[in-house]
Amino acid sequence: MLKFLKVTIIILSSIVLIAFLYFYISSNLFLESKNQTIINYLSNNKIELKNNRIDSTLFDSDFYNSKVFLLGEVHGFADNQIIDKELFLFLNKKLGIRYYIAEMDSITSKKLNQYLDNPIKKDQELLKEVVKAVGYRIPQQSSSELFDKWSFIYDYNKKLRDSSKIKVLGIDKNFDDESTTTKRDAAMMMNFKNYILKLKLQNEKFYGLFGVFHSLQSKIASSPQPFATQLKEIGIKTTTFVSYPIDSAMFLPKNPNYPSPPDEKLEWMNADGPLMLVKGINDLKELSVPYNTTLFKINGAVSPYFKSKNLISVKSRAFAENIEPAVGTNTTDYFQYIFLIRNSKALSALK
Repeated sequence: MLKFLKVTIIILSSIVLIAFLYFYISSNLFLESKNQTIINYLSNNKIELKNNRIDSTLFDSDFYNSKVFLLGEVHGFADNQIIDKELFLFLNKKLGIRYYIAEMDSITSKKLNQYLDNPIKKDQELLKEVVKAVGYRIPQQSSSELFDKWSFIYDYNKKLRDSSKIKVLGIDKNFDDESTTTKRDAAMMMNFKNYILKLKLQNEKFYGLFGVFHSLQSKIASSPQPFATQLKEIGIKTTTFVSYPIDSAMFLPKNPNYPSPPDEKLEWMNADGPLMLVKGINDLKELSVPYNTTLFKINGAVSPYFKSKNLISVKSRAFAENIEPAVGTNTTDYFQYIFLIRNSKALSALK
């Protein structure tokens, strides 16, 4: 019996070791080693954010000609709420963009606009309703940081002229539309068009925060067309920023759809693994520093990403599908800028 137990333990230990080695080796092969040609390009096309402020150094005249600007995030990381606020306010000051398109339905955005438009006071209870409503569809985004962001924007908005006030356009499907056959991104596109027609916004520019998939400007293999792809197909010039985390924690609140850690924080969903792998992310990691955010321009002159699938090829081992670029496409067909966030805290539940 002892001999049998000993053999069994050895066999089980060997299986675990082999599985670990396979997991480790396959992950590193997918991520790839650092590429000096790419690093040389990125070193001349990056800027560290100082005090979280957006710097215009990497933006040329063609950038400002875009009609829609999108930030695609992996939900649950606190620094993305900071980037979202700073990027929106930068574009508001620079281009007068006041229409914020959001990954929320029209009912929720109506409440958020009521909050922003209140000239007397901040209706904290109404804003809490908005944050709670966001959590029904995106649990990882419903947080105290989301609350604080819109509280800050309320103060900013209050100082603007009436003709320049910020408005939120919720373009996601309403929950009572879930039984229809319309795909979510197709519904986003339809709702966005309807807002433009109804509110006569043909001459306006727009900014919005979405999950990474919705912000991609080319089709993903075996997936519905993302919202940004549909924008591009009808000739709406769009600029996409994607945010990837390194050494950071994700907010993963308790939810019936998936297991959550006791403290509702997960440190395994970073771009370099183990549960999410972004091919080529080590090149960006090489040129960034801990506890900071670095912005990289992907579509600059002589960019190697015009002939590469690095940074758009993503392998997910939990919570999401893999991202496989379509045949004949390259990285710059999907987005133009990347924020690499380092050591971000997880979002925190709103009390």
